[in-house]
Amino acid sequence: MRTTVDITAMRFLSTILIIAVFLCAPIVAQDTHNTLDSSSAFYAGDSLNYVICPPKDFRMVTNEAIGDGYSFAYVPEGEDYETASIRIGLNIFKIKEEARDKFRLDDLIFNDTTAMRKHFGETLEVAEVESIVTDDGLQLRTLYLNDKTAFIPNVMISYFDGGSEVLIFDLSISEDCPRFKAEKVYLNGLRKLRALVRGELGLSETE
Repeated sequence: MRTTVDITAMRFLSTILIIAVFLCAPIVAQDTHNTLDSSSAFYAGDSLNYVICPPKDFRMVTNEAIGDGYSFAYVPEGEDYETASIRIGLNIFKIKEEARDKFRLDDLIFNDTTAMRKHFGETLEVAEVESIVTDDGLQLRTLYLNDKTAFIPNVMISYFDGGSEVLIFDLSISEDCPRFKAEKVYLNGLRKLRALVRGELGLSETE
């Protein structure tokens, strides 16, 4: 039986005060059936277009993921969302135009970290690790979570600040899934993220 992602902890990412002050509601990205595949997603920000692709042999889940507070999630092909060995959840938050000058990703990460420590307890280890760099050179600031005294399903959280929106990815695993295996899948998947200036999205089905 899978020990599911701690949704209470992850919901801190969308309910803490900074979200109320700076961010609008989370957004569900659209499938890009005509450009990539049925598990890829496209989101048009104010200045950037995002193409979000799944890791190899993963599929997109929307309804169940939305119910858990995500915009959508990726799970391995052939596995159910609730019992998946690896789950990559994504939230896309639009920053209110009038608040963009005041918004700082450092503040969001600090508040998330504080909330998670309060939720999980003093034994939670949170460390910012080297940023994940995509194939196009984008950098996602990344936190590594661990607790040496007990299993927690939440493993990594990554942030991309697009100026008018923030993308937040999080990785969770089942108790019998090796962390190193999930981390490799997560890294390989996030490296596919593309953020293109509006008007420059020129994808084809063979790309």
